[in-house]
Amino acid sequence: MFGNICDKLLKWDHSFLVRRVITKTDKFLCLSVRIASKVYHFRLRTNQHGWTCPKLQEKFPRLPKQRYEHIFEIINSWSQIFPSIIAVPRRSMVLQHDWIQLDQILGKGAFGEVFKARFTASGATASIEVAAKRALGDAKRSKIQEFCHEASIQAVLQHENVVAFYGIASLEEPIIVLMELVTGGDLEKLLKSNLKISKVQIIYFAMNIACGMRYIASKNVIHRDLAARNCLITKDLKAKISDFGLSRLGPQVIEKSIKKAPIRWMSPESLLTGTFNEKTDVWSYGVLLTEMMTRCAHKPLWPMGIKDAQEHIKTSDAPHRIQNGEPWELLAIVDACCDRNPETRFNFQTVKRQMRTIYTNCLAAGNQQQETNQTPIGPTSGVIPLEMKKSNDRQKTMNTTLGRKKSKDGGMIKSSKSKKSKKSKRKFFSFRRKNKNGIQLPTGMSTVPVGSPKATPTSQAPSLPTPPLNTPPLPPPQTSVTSVPSPSQNSAPPISGPPTSTQSKSPTTTQ
Repeated sequence: MFGNICDKLLKWDHSFLVRRVITKTDKFLCLSVRIASKVYHFRLRTNQHGWTCPKLQEKFPRLPKQRYEHIFEIINSWSQIFPSIIAVPRRSMVLQHDWIQLDQILGKGAFGEVFKARFTASGATASIEVAAKRALGDAKRSKIQEFCHEASIQAVLQHENVVAFYGIASLEEPIIVLMELVTGGDLEKLLKSNLKISKVQIIYFAMNIACGMRYIASKNVIHRDLAARNCLITKDLKAKISDFGLSRLGPQVIEKSIKKAPIRWMSPESLLTGTFNEKTDVWSYGVLLTEMMTRCAHKPLWPMGIKDAQEHIKTSDAPHRIQNGEPWELLAIVDACCDRNPETRFNFQTVKRQMRTIYTNCLAAGNQQQETNQTPIGPTSGVIPLEMKKSNDRQKTMNTTLGRKKSKDGGMIKSSKSKKSKKSKRKFFSFRRKNKNGIQLPTGMSTVPVGSPKATPTSQAPSLPTPPLNTPPLPPPQTSVTSVPSPSQNSAPPISGPPTSTQSKSPTTTQ
């Protein structure tokens, strides 16, 4: 733990903690105490005879000048003569090395190695897979400070589009930082290896990053290194922001040196005055969109060198405008994010809202196009179901089953495909009749049921008698009981026609 962090933790008088100190030339344990609104750091010394704290003994003369077997014995003796001391508990982000089991190595850089590891928290029975970033062997103070600084930034961030942070094992060397294991690789490699990735997926990634950056900005964190290489992709194709090594905590910082900063992604005000804030991260987000639109074919402002690119950003009105990027829906967002005037430049709240709108519209357009490309089913497909045909056509189709056309030799007509292959022979019936007149049945066969009057052709059937105009209207029909005339009544003979059912709703009335 470094002194600036220690001063923030010791908030009350007489509060103390034991920490590990790393200087340029030495490493040792230290007892830090706040006394009268001032923080004192007393070095703990050890040899084969035990532990002692000479500076603490000078500050409190009543403390016995002797060596102790363990550090807690020094604190126990001190508390007896100064009972108002307050112990500051260890932060939850500080882990122990024996909770971590390193497996295979995933990558190696100039300052450390990344392993696939398993982490078992204190009191837990099951372990989880994590990514462990371990500092190289005998790391210098500056490198260890970078590790701890990155851990302190990630400790305040918890969002679905930010790589999760589990803690840092800093009680001994080598220092290890535990993070969420994201197995999909970074966005830059994904875009280079999948040139035909869909437009909707590109916009979805951009929306994920905008949501994550909006959350980061709300926590007063300045990323300062937003690029495709620092965005990781999960198995379910979700983008997460990572690598907070250059990040700063606060609404705005001014850096005198920008040697480590990514020049091609930096805003004009960062190059001119060293200013970094949310608006400078928005500029970097616009450059990130150009990477996505070109599938990371080259670095931004390629083929310019670093010096030419730096001068181009300082002087050009729209240094990152591209003409034929895809998806084209992102062109307007790039111009708004890379506005030279920080006052009129988008903030991440606006960027997030715009990206969600673009993504929603793109999904709706894709669904509409998919419905348009589908083959229509029903009458528009050219095949009319039998239920939807006209009654005359249905009657003709049904009548054709009574007359099957035969060939001259008396057999059924064969399909033309039977000439090509014997295996594909099949027989079918012809449903066409050359003679459109009535069907001629064999002698003695009749279509009239036995016992019923002879049917009259439809064209010669007599019409039912209609009452004269001067006769009174007919009484309404009786639906409950059917009227049947008795034999004694004078009734007209029934009209010849097809047999009628006894349950007819309109009984025949005679006059």
